[in-house]
Amino acid sequence: MTISAEDGPRLILVGMMGAGKTAVGKAVADRLGWPYLDNDNLVGEAAGVDAPELAASRGVEELHRVEVAVAEAVLGRPGPLVAGVAGYCVTDPRVVRLLRERARVAWLRARPATLRARIGGGAGRRDDARSLAWLEATAADREAAFAAVADLVVDVDDRDVAEVAGEIVAWIAAGAARTGPG
Repeated sequence: MTISAEDGPRLILVGMMGAGKTAVGKAVADRLGWPYLDNDNLVGEAAGVDAPELAASRGVEELHRVEVAVAEAVLGRPGPLVAGVAGYCVTDPRVVRLLRERARVAWLRARPATLRARIGGGAGRRDDARSLAWLEATAADREAAFAAVADLVVDVDDRDVAEVAGEIVAWIAAGAARTGPG
């Protein structure tokens, strides 16, 4: 990692939609006393509309372009900070390089059935997010990419936000050593 001391630490949460990046990120940020940057809010600010509307009106490719730009902007900010990035971002080589150089990364790993249950009716989500088949296929397609950027893998199935946040905070307190599979 090439983070300079004056930059401060950056903790980035990755995972599929529904894995809990926002809820866990807020909880971790509260416990650490660091600011939390919300991906969904940043995408909405950058695009002028929320992510589902952006995907519906301008296409998924445009949504992904904005998600990548937001991730790059977050990774360019000085730390300390906690943020989640859109799941797609782990497939972008520029974002992957920045994650490796500028952050510690925790992958919130969840089974597709857990993701589907958490997404529920899909409020605030892209239409395809309600499809278990889409979640299964996308999770399988991205699994190696998530693993490759992860410094820590946290299985979130059947666990509450406080428990997951506690594991991440303990990892940060212990020096955030790489424990991921990649």
